[in-house]
Amino acid sequence: MSKSDPEESSATSHTDEVAKLTIWQRFKRHMKKWWWVYLIAFICIFLVVFLPIIYVGIPHFANSYINKYQYDETGLSITNPRPTAFHVSQSKKISMGGGFSGSGHLSAFDASIRTSDNREFAIFPVPEIKFGGGADLDIDQDLDLSCIDCLSDLAVSAATDKSFSVLVKGKPNLKLGGLPTAHLNIDKTLSMNGYNVTEFVNSEGAFNITSLDLLQDNEDGYNFNATLALRNPTPFTVEMGHVIFNLSMGGSDLGYVDLPSLMLKQENTSTVVLGKVNETMLVQEALLGSGEFGEVTIDVQGYSCDYNGQNIPYFAAAIKAVSASTTVDLTKYASSLLD
Repeated sequence: MSKSDPEESSATSHTDEVAKLTIWQRFKRHMKKWWWVYLIAFICIFLVVFLPIIYVGIPHFANSYINKYQYDETGLSITNPRPTAFHVSQSKKISMGGGFSGSGHLSAFDASIRTSDNREFAIFPVPEIKFGGGADLDIDQDLDLSCIDCLSDLAVSAATDKSFSVLVKGKPNLKLGGLPTAHLNIDKTLSMNGYNVTEFVNSEGAFNITSLDLLQDNEDGYNFNATLALRNPTPFTVEMGHVIFNLSMGGSDLGYVDLPSLMLKQENTSTVVLGKVNETMLVQEALLGSGEFGEVTIDVQGYSCDYNGQNIPYFAAAIKAVSASTTVDLTKYASSLLD
């Protein structure tokens, strides 16, 4: 009778012993022996999958989110214009959406403001923006201009086109909770609605002359003053200053109107208008003209814009781009004119 090999008997015994173990006991024995293999595999998976998400995916998502974000101009005010600067202010809540849940902040950074053809005209220092599902935006500072012609071209586009755009570039840092700091590269196009002033002047309810009075022997040369109620063609407040428009009728010079202190408010604006017109020409056209009785069609051409005696070139460019016609029914103001 032959005897069994001791090694074969030992292997058989080990196999029988393993077979008697539960699944959980076998798993623990396996992990105790091969834990280091799983650790290496986990590290590899983390490096290959999760690190790119944290260091590449999050910045990419943030860049995409910011570059697609539609900026709301509501509450924006442009005041105290000077030849090479103006003051800008805005305070509002920004809805960040589900993509920015949790706490964090966008670091302060210098935003390069450019025309659509990539000409830089200002550096805007954006303050730190803290958020937690939403953000507070508080701006209250001067904006110094480095390219007046660039902003003038932009102002003309805003006053004459149906749409225009501004480029914003910058490199802020984004911190989200406990995640590593993401270094962003913002390259955003802000598309805005244009305010075709020619069409606006002729639109229903654009403006209304609420009072009209004749002046006699005025030392400044004016022969009438009026109060004008007008609708702001822009969604923000703009302090324009002293604005002058030339008037003509049928190709002949009629006179001019002088708005001493024009402030376009977000709601309806009421402003004083002084002017000098050829009264004889105006009355003849109202009584004997080809239009309805009492109606006169006046051509309006922008002439200048200044603030505290200084020419404001970028606003002046927009004003000079205004060329429109409007029809005024003088019978509405007959009592004032007769008085």
